[in-house]
Amino acid sequence: MSTQAMVQLRITPGRPAVAQSNDPQIVYLLVEASPAGIPDADLAIPVNLGFIVDRSSSMRGERLYQVKEACNNVVNQLNRQDYFSVVSFNDRAEVVVPCQRPNDKDQIKRAIGMIEAKGGTEMATGMMMGLQEISRPMMSRGISRMVLLTDGRTYGDESRCVEIARRAQSKGIGITALGIGDEWNEDLLETIASAENSRTEYITNAQQIVNVFSEEIKRLQNVMAHKVEIRFHLHPQAEIRSLFRVRPFIAALTPQLHNETLWRMPLGEWVGREDQIFLLELVVPPLPAGNQTICRIEMFYEVPSISSQALQTKVDVQLPVRPADQIRPDVDGVVKHWLERTVAYRLQASAWQHVEQGNIEEATKKLRMAGTRLLESGQTDLAQTVQEEATRLLRSGTTSDEGRKRIKYGTRGLVARERGGEQ
Repeated sequence: MSTQAMVQLRITPGRPAVAQSNDPQIVYLLVEASPAGIPDADLAIPVNLGFIVDRSSSMRGERLYQVKEACNNVVNQLNRQDYFSVVSFNDRAEVVVPCQRPNDKDQIKRAIGMIEAKGGTEMATGMMMGLQEISRPMMSRGISRMVLLTDGRTYGDESRCVEIARRAQSKGIGITALGIGDEWNEDLLETIASAENSRTEYITNAQQIVNVFSEEIKRLQNVMAHKVEIRFHLHPQAEIRSLFRVRPFIAALTPQLHNETLWRMPLGEWVGREDQIFLLELVVPPLPAGNQTICRIEMFYEVPSISSQALQTKVDVQLPVRPADQIRPDVDGVVKHWLERTVAYRLQASAWQHVEQGNIEEATKKLRMAGTRLLESGQTDLAQTVQEEATRLLRSGTTSDEGRKRIKYGTRGLVARERGGEQ
């Protein structure tokens, strides 16, 4: 590990050794990155936070009330060096709070209080206006974030929404896309948030909005590192079969082959001090007996509270190659835990693809398999939801909107659940 390293890398193989074989083999590696060397103090850097909130008629009442409360709560948490803006949209967009520092918090709150719910939903206009506001400050350092909240489907401008999202992300502006209730288009929000520095979350009821917004500003005010990238230098003829981030939430990652042996995966910002954990699935070629270097894993990052110098942590992964009869069949318990959750996520994703293709029988089969995996990993409530929706799908050819969202986001760990609910 580099002497300057502020991140520790810990590698846990699925099995402690590789079997001798004349054929390629699958090797699983759990990669845990911990911010053990970064000091707790003085982590705060400026935040440029822009909210784009749905004010269509379906937001009337409790939902819009909670959005206003949530925005006001965020205003209270802002520091002097931060920037803040609010854009609301229905079938038109309006700048509620122009991008500004929070020098007059009472005035900002009064503007937020004037938002009224009416009309239809055209999300692209809100995103475009929101991007313009977020882009106004000339920040030499800091984190820019667009927080998008909707409870409905936008019609006819989906491709423009994605194009605006990519424009924002290309500028280093991350997107947190939040859907509340059951009527919004999860496929669109997932596509919007599928790029670097972005994520999507399912809010099941209005009372959770304040907490979700509050957690978002806390996360951004505690960005530990940015410009984070993980690199894999593989054994010749080895290749990456899959890569998943499994903590803080499950997401499929797509590393790019840079040359014959180097794969690179930009990760963007490291928010908070929670470990980043990845599950790497490798295909390795036949290997001779003895200790063999399977790969070198490197993580590059900058710690903005300390300096703009790029730091590096690296570790070589060596595994003994032994005769097959000396290999224990058991998989490491922690690796098995994340494998089961990842498999459940992949199975439910495959199920929705089969639903789109009209293959209800195969979709039901995939859902039931996902439910079994979730049950084995201790996710009993979510497993029950999966099995109920599988039964509904087989009987009626469709699932409920709520059930589908709970499964898709529950398997990723991105459901804002009620207090005391299953985590």
